[in-house]
Amino acid sequence: MSKYYGTWKKKFKTKTGEEKELYYACSRKGNIVDFKRLTEIISEQSTLSAADVGACLIALAENMKFMLDMGDTIRLDNIGTFSVAVTSEGFENPKDITADKVKATKIVFKPDKDLRSVLDNFRFVSYDKKMARYKGVISHKVKDKE
Repeated sequence: MSKYYGTWKKKFKTKTGEEKELYYACSRKGNIVDFKRLTEIISEQSTLSAADVGACLIALAENMKFMLDMGDTIRLDNIGTFSVAVTSEGFENPKDITADKVKATKIVFKPDKDLRSVLDNFRFVSYDKKMARYKGVISHKVKDKE
């Protein structure tokens, strides 16, 4: 597997006040697999129709929204865990942190160990903006139905 990366420049001051510029790698968007394509891929790998897969994914999304709204954490084996992160402003006295001061900030996803293993074999490819329009399409290999 490979991931496109680009570079970005960050300017900052060192402890001595010297201005410095460093370059960092940054992610570039790869191919996007949309809902329809994902349902087709899963359908081709199973006995379910694309409509059945789509209905399951929609039901999964709706139920995840409901369960997260109820304050639950969702663990999907071989995928990962979803939960809601909360924060508040800082207070000197912990008793000042009341329910009305707490806010939900984002949905946190922690990948399962099995899914994280994808990162072990990654290779990186430099993304050249000038050549981006000539980039070939990476196809997703799908098992033949038996």
